[in-house]
Amino acid sequence: MDALMQSYKREIVNIEISGGKLKNGALIDSSSEMLVIYNGEKFVYIPLEHIKTFHIDFDNEDNIQLPTEAPSIGTSKSSDDMTLKQILTQAKGKNVEIFVTGDLPLHGTITSVMKDYFVFESPIYKTIFIPSNHLKWLIPYNENHLLYDLMVDQSYQKTNNQPSYAGNFSSQLEQFRNKLVVLNLGEKITDIGKLNNLNSKIVEVVLADSKFAYSNITHIKTIQVV
Repeated sequence: MDALMQSYKREIVNIEISGGKLKNGALIDSSSEMLVIYNGEKFVYIPLEHIKTFHIDFDNEDNIQLPTEAPSIGTSKSSDDMTLKQILTQAKGKNVEIFVTGDLPLHGTITSVMKDYFVFESPIYKTIFIPSNHLKWLIPYNENHLLYDLMVDQSYQKTNNQPSYAGNFSSQLEQFRNKLVVLNLGEKITDIGKLNNLNSKIVEVVLADSKFAYSNITHIKTIQVV
């Protein structure tokens, strides 16, 4: 798909993303892992594995124009260098919008990037652990933008003196054993409870009524400890 996408560079494209979400904008860059479009206001970074379909938007009803400046992250070198981990690492410490699951995007700051997951601090949801392969898009805000009009320390933009985390997501889940957790932003009642047990594939959660619920680790998109 990357070679095809490169042939549409600077064209206005319409993209369908996993979950039925749509994005359109001027195609700025692409690699074997990532795609960058400009939606007329911001640069949008989309992992290729979540792109279901795309086509040229000949109508361009939103009258999207090409940007007058380069993206702040991701495209300073060859497109081949633009990996998902690189984008996450360069976005660390910046205020960003991300979409992972549910109906609404999350707004906050990436504070740590590990082997297969990253840690996201949200003024609303607090600390969220997110497997990288579930990220659908990332949109950096302008450098001086304050989330919810909060000052820097209130919006969790500081990244100094961060806690140490396990190198991979499964090992990090082990640290949450016997703690109250919220999976997948609490989309279902079975996503909230005490993490009772887990193995390499399955997490066991004790619900409020003391019944048990089981989740496949590969389908855990977010987890929070409460």
